[in-house]
This record gives sequence, C-alpha cells and structure tokens, in this order.
Amino acid sequence: ALGRPMRYPRNAPRTLDLDLLLFGDLTLDSPELTLPHPRLLQRAFVLHPLLEIAPDIVIPGYGPADQFVAHVSAQPIRRLPAPG
Repeated sequence: ALGRPMRYPRNAPRTLDLDLLLFGDLTLDSPELTLPHPRLLQRAFVLHPLLEIAPDIVIPGYGPADQFVAHVSAQPIRRLPAPG
C-alpha cells in the first residue's frame, strides 16, 4: 500500500523497510519474496538478536542458526540503550 519507488543509489534511505526473515518452516523463492531471507545468516545485526529470542532456532534449508555465528563474528554490532 505504501509503494516502493525506485531509489538511486540502490540502498538509498527508504520511507519504509520491512524484511521478512522467516515464516515457520516455509521456504520460498519467488520474484516477490525469498524465505528464509537470503542474507539472514550473513548479518550479525540480524543473527545475534534472533538467537537471543530463539536460541534453538533452525533455519529451513540451512540448519541451526547458532552454527553461523562464527561467520559473522568480525561484524561489529552494539546494543543500543533502552529508551527512557
């Protein structure tokens, strides 16, 4: 409903950015949507919080998510302070 106008450069700021990471055990590869998210296991800022809320999560087609932590260990991330 909000549309997604083309931006230049490709990763320029967006009005709205929503990434669907997983949907149960569903795997999907279509022009509109790929599940699991194709870069889910390559991003520390996604993988670490996911493992905090679901430490035993298994990524369909890949296996346990915790086995990918070493692959993103060089990516710096930091916890932001809670608001208020």
